[in-house]
Amino acid sequence: MESKFRQAWFKPVFSSILSDPAERIALAVFGLLQVGLHMAGLPGWACPFKAVFGIPCPGCGLTAAMDELLHGQYLASLRTHAFAPVFLLAFLAILAAALLPASLRDKMVAGIDRIERRTGMTAWVLSALMLYWGIRLFGLA
Repeated sequence: MESKFRQAWFKPVFSSILSDPAERIALAVFGLLQVGLHMAGLPGWACPFKAVFGIPCPGCGLTAAMDELLHGQYLASLRTHAFAPVFLLAFLAILAAALLPASLRDKMVAGIDRIERRTGMTAWVLSALMLYWGIRLFGLA
């Protein structure tokens, strides 16, 4: 019998987001708008977490880092936010899920679901993001 920890840790999260039409389209549209506004030099959405708590959230800096990454400034991007490449890959998967025909999308989502169930990839990435956030908050990076 599988432990509750293993069930929770290996639960597919990202693939379930990709499976839901409203979620994948909303994330694709808002992501394109946020990064597009930033790349055009226009203000995007301010971080509500930082506005409420006065400290940056785990994702603060990702928009700027993805802009740098898309402009080929790889080291600057990693200095701004080390998770920019991971989030860019996730964003590309969201765009693909929003734009691909159903048969290809279903195959892609099934593959991501298998990876999540076998590796706990989403839990590992989110845990590493939280650790990175803590390191940044204490000025260690």
